[in-house]
Amino acid sequence: MSSRSEPEAMSPRPKGYDRDAAVAAARELFWERGYEATSIADLEQHLGLSRSSIYHEFGSKHGLFEAALDCYADRVIAGLFAGVRDEGAGLDAIISLFTRLSELFRRETAASARGCMTVNTTAELAARDERVRLTAARYRDRLRADFAAALTTAAHEGKVDPVTVEARSQLLAATLMGVWLTVRIDPADASTLCKTIASEVASWAIRTPRAP
Repeated sequence: MSSRSEPEAMSPRPKGYDRDAAVAAARELFWERGYEATSIADLEQHLGLSRSSIYHEFGSKHGLFEAALDCYADRVIAGLFAGVRDEGAGLDAIISLFTRLSELFRRETAASARGCMTVNTTAELAARDERVRLTAARYRDRLRADFAAALTTAAHEGKVDPVTVEARSQLLAATLMGVWLTVRIDPADASTLCKTIASEVASWAIRTPRAP
């Protein structure tokens, strides 16, 4: 008879891998290749996990892919938009975002040519995958909300006309999604485009701010 206590005997064995690290590694592979071109065998090799471990943890390749998309939103997009999402961020934060993208595209050409994982996925799967379509809609809506919040702050400061906030936030969200497709074609062109966008946003500022 075993000398171990019942709770100890029934406790699950600890995982031999870090789930977050596995998701981050999968994110990089899906981001580079896309969903369809990434096989389970590719994931096994890249993550150092067996097929059974992948299915046990994530249920399916699609389940792992969804976790990778969430990881991308939580780490990559959240980091990129940190300045725009800061409390009190205004017009300068939007200008800074596009300026930083311009510099990134010119400095890290190869990495930038991967574009945005969420936009890539939208183009690849949204027409036939309802869950991906919902993820893409949430991404679009979050972009609009982030830009609207920054523009609303600028309006409260008297720097932009409050009537323009909604239309411009939608325009900026659509523009950024277009930028992510452009950078996959030509990072240098996308860099120049982002500089132009930054200049355009700067031109929205009312030269003599009204009193808030």
